Amino acid sequence: MQTTQDRIPIKAYALPGAPQDLQGLIRPCKSPRQWMDHSPERYAYRCIPLTAANTMGWELLNGVDCEMVWNGLSAAAGVTIYRHQQQGLGPRSHFGMGTVTWDIPFLFRTPPDYGLVVTGPGNHDRAHIAPLDGFVRTDWVPFPFTMNWRITTANQAVRFAAGEPICRIYPYPLALLEHSEIEVHELDRDPELKAEFQAWLSQRQQAYQRRNQAVGNQPHNPKAQRENWIQRYAHGVGADGKHEHQNVFRCAPVADCRALTGNGDSP
Repeated sequence: MQTTQDRIPIKAYALPGAPQDLQGLIRPCKSPRQWMDHSPERYAYRCIPLTAANTMGWELLNGVDCEMVWNGLSAAAGVTIYRHQQQGLGPRSHFGMGTVTWDIPFLFRTPPDYGLVVTGPGNHDRAHIAPLDGFVRTDWVPFPFTMNWRITTANQAVRFAAGEPICRIYPYPLALLEHSEIEVHELDRDPELKAEFQAWLSQRQQAYQRRNQAVGNQPHNPKAQRENWIQRYAHGVGADGKHEHQNVFRCAPVADCRALTGNGDSP
């Protein structure tokens, strides 16, 4: 198990004007998604890669209820933003082309040879607007980054609630991609893996048959239907009964060290 000493330190220096209370600014990513809650039998949560991705990293949160409308023109003035209250960190129109920008109230620092992947909140669905991803060299860049979303539908109101996640960050080693390569092979070259794949395929087909039969026999009994899904992957058990995998990530809570150093200033 990884100890505290083994963790990669990510320092977030609070910029002037950042609120003293961090609860409304940044938090570890959470697994639940409203659209997944509303999926039939909540089946979306059985997609373990999807659920694991939901929990990767930390989320930065919108500071104020707001609504924005883009008129379809390229100028920055083409976006009108309505803030429900003046206090709190919220978006502005800066780059044009229907783009709205959130100023992040932290200057992040990562260890040498690590940067931060900056994305929209993982697997959150939003209509009429899309997050713009980025990668920031936070191991040396001496200024903060912004989070940007691009409105994709003109004359359509888009709303963000206070406390809603607008950005996700997680560290990434700089050398990993350029030191990796993809090799395509025939599956026959790995007989053991092929046998595991064929066993999985057979079990999946049997599980689908059992589930379809359960749905037909007990259409109003979700428990009986759930029992017929393949459980091995969800529990992280391989074909040999030994393998384990990361179903969810448990990112560390944000530690506010300002009070410890005596440098915290009230907003």
